[in-house]
Amino acid sequence: MILLKRLAVLAIAAFAFAACSNPDDANAAPAGVHDKPAMWRLGDADTTVYLFGTVHVLPPGLNWETPAIDAAVKASKAVYFETDVEPDQMIIANLVQRTGVYPPGDSLMDHLKPEEKAEVEEASAKLKLPMAQIDTLRPWLAAMTMSEQTVSDAGYDPTSGVERKLLPLASSEGKEIRKLETVEEQLLTFADLPEKTQIIYLIEGIKEIDKENALLSRLVNAWLKGDVGALDKIMIEDDLEEAPEVYQALLVKRNQNWTGKIDQLIKDETGTFFIAVGAGHLTGKDSVLKMLAKKGYKIERVE
Repeated sequence: MILLKRLAVLAIAAFAFAACSNPDDANAAPAGVHDKPAMWRLGDADTTVYLFGTVHVLPPGLNWETPAIDAAVKASKAVYFETDVEPDQMIIANLVQRTGVYPPGDSLMDHLKPEEKAEVEEASAKLKLPMAQIDTLRPWLAAMTMSEQTVSDAGYDPTSGVERKLLPLASSEGKEIRKLETVEEQLLTFADLPEKTQIIYLIEGIKEIDKENALLSRLVNAWLKGDVGALDKIMIEDDLEEAPEVYQALLVKRNQNWTGKIDQLIKDETGTFFIAVGAGHLTGKDSVLKMLAKKGYKIERVE
């Protein structure tokens, strides 16, 4: 569930992949790769939109920018991100407390089967997270907390992600910064999942902790090469489609919402716009690209 965890961590603005990788693997993954992540262009007679798939945390120092990406940003009137790249941490804390923490007298362990309790306790010990802390969290937030810890243990820097480089570039060029959804909307995508689904998400994620080293290396390589087919397999076919309810909530519904906003943008405004969203939203049969194509847009891959 690598994409699930990426989306989850993003929801509380950590912008980190929930994948475990040792420093050698992280540094070796991009070696020899031609740095051309995928980018597409669409629009109408007076409006151009660039769509760029991102990775929210990358090995520190990785150079992924290309002249085409920089030129697209510089040509744009506004740059869109999924949500706030640098949100108010007090807002995040209040949202998390309200939607992710059990009230006094209730706890995560009260909602798990014996075998699930054992798996959570084992993962907590492996990640050196106090079980007393994890036990206060609802399943979706417990999963996100464990995900963040794997990132920290792997030595990944949250400031190395694509958005953290794009934002200052766009700001230095005087571009208007826009978002497709609020942090609260993104976070509630997880918090509003039925508890049974949250528990499945938590337990399945725990089972994959030891596998994510290789998964992240594959994902980074595929992204750098612009290998959309490989990204589809890693992030969609091998992940979300195994959990239909989560797939619908975290990917399909959000893609539908963003597609409507992009369609309206093209109809209502003129000029050039740059939209950066997680690479998983631009791959697969339910991607934003597929949805826009169904609306009649001709989409051209330009990078």
